[in-house]
Amino acid sequence: MTRNVEMIRSVKNVEMRDIVIYMNSEDFGHKTSLPCIYAYWEMKRYPKYFSVHNKIYIAAKGRVQGYVECDEFNPDGSVETLMWSSDTWMLFVNENIPCKPFRGFRYKWWTEEQERQSIK
Repeated sequence: MTRNVEMIRSVKNVEMRDIVIYMNSEDFGHKTSLPCIYAYWEMKRYPKYFSVHNKIYIAAKGRVQGYVECDEFNPDGSVETLMWSSDTWMLFVNENIPCKPFRGFRYKWWTEEQERQSIK
């Protein structure tokens, strides 16, 4: 079941946060590619402070590569947890945000200024 973003924000009054997932090189190339594909990511532990339309930052090859916008979030585990369209991919051109490999997800840890410098 997809969570209702407005309900989460109004009931819990909690700020939703963007997340980071780490992919191997093969998945990274496939799940961010054009022509447009609808990609997914499964997780056993889901982020509590995340909702549809938040950013999913994708890390691979030792750094954060860019982000996509989440189209569907299914924390109940019955289907793919996160889904996105590869046409929302925004590539970071600078290597300002290093990242060691990890499993699962992490919440975004860098500042908006670091992100602006990466997109230039």
